[in-house]
Amino acid sequence: MTKKILNNVDHKDLKIDITPSKDYGDLVNRVPIVATEYSDLHKQFPILIHKNTKTGELTSHAILGLEKDENLFVENDEWQVHYVPAMLARGPFSMGYRKTDPDSDDIEDTLIMIDEEHPRCGTQGEPVFMEFGGETLYLEYIKKVLKTLRAGLDVDKLFFGLLEEFDLLEPVSVELILSSEKQVNFNGYYTINQSKLWELDGDSLIKLNKSGVFGLIFFLISSADNFEKIIELKNHRDSL
Repeated sequence: MTKKILNNVDHKDLKIDITPSKDYGDLVNRVPIVATEYSDLHKQFPILIHKNTKTGELTSHAILGLEKDENLFVENDEWQVHYVPAMLARGPFSMGYRKTDPDSDDIEDTLIMIDEEHPRCGTQGEPVFMEFGGETLYLEYIKKVLKTLRAGLDVDKLFFGLLEEFDLLEPVSVELILSSEKQVNFNGYYTINQSKLWELDGDSLIKLNKSGVFGLIFFLISSADNFEKIIELKNHRDSL
């Protein structure tokens, strides 16, 4: 991987292939997400919380399929959703930082980095810069995607910390029975324990409300309804 600072001189002719493909890592059955995406993602995908058995680290995952290398939301080489999870949408781009004062802990500049060896990079697809160096709408979109991911790191830390503080997580009990008589279980995943949520005392509820995570909790809960959509998509694909 060779990451360089994106600029309109070295990358003036760069184009990005945004077609979803297995070669680009889009055909996966789940993808890590950040809490700052919940408001968009809960309308389309089931969202579950995964706990690393070795480190105890919590991460959110959007469920895209039920089998390995299966993304039920991609069809005919196109996403069939309005919002693509940021980790997949960002393509070869990432956020970089530069300090102008080596003796200071403050970050002076935020940079967009690009992996020039990424298979999406080439001469076909969406241009990154306009003819005379201006930014394209695609680059503006990428900036928003990276900003979402960066902000999500801080929100995730706060969100997961409060969920553990109030013991609001419970193992997922989801068993999907498909028309093909297949059964799918989700092991190692967690969601909100609604009984414990409703039993919280006033001070705890106030703390959750002031922290701004109440909305995230309900987005997470409501996203479970999307398992019905997953089943419909899976049954349809298996019938083809």
